[in-house]
Amino acid sequence: MSTATTDFPRQLHDARQLKRLRELRERAALNGLRGAEARLQAAIQSMQERQAVILHLHNERQALALRVVGELATDMVRLASYVSALQAKLDDDLERAEYALIDEEHAVAEARAKVKEARQAWLQAVSRHNAATTMVSDSSQALRRDREARAEREDAPTFTLIT
Repeated sequence: MSTATTDFPRQLHDARQLKRLRELRERAALNGLRGAEARLQAAIQSMQERQAVILHLHNERQALALRVVGELATDMVRLASYVSALQAKLDDDLERAEYALIDEEHAVAEARAKVKEARQAWLQAVSRHNAATTMVSDSSQALRRDREARAEREDAPTFTLIT
C-alpha cells in the first residue's frame, strides 16, 4: 500500500518563483500602461497645439477681412494682389492645419485604445500576481501543517502492551 506524499517544500519554492515572475510581469505591464498614458498625453498636447494654430489662423483671416473693408479699403486697388496672396496663404495654412488636426485626432483615439489595452493587461497581471501570492500563502500553510503533523507523530507517546 503506497501513500501519496506531497513535497510541500518544493511546492512552496515553486509558488514563490511563480509569484516573483508574476510580480515582474505586473511591473512590466504597469510600465507599459504608464508609457501608453504618456503617449496619450503627448498626442493630446499635440492636438491642442494644432487647435490653437487653427484658431490663430482663423483670427488672422478675420483680421485681414476686417482690414480690407476698413483701413485698407481706400488702397485696395494698389494692395489687391498682396491681400489676395496673403488670403491664399492663410487659406492654405488653415487647410493644412485642419488636415493635420484630423490626423492628430486619429492619433489620440489610437492612443486611447492603447491605454485601454495596456490597462487591461496590467489588471490581468495584477490578478495573476494576487493569485500567485495566494498560492504562496496556501503552500506555506500546507508546509506548516505538514511539519506540525510530523512533529505530533514524532512526539506521540508510545504505548507498550503489557502481557
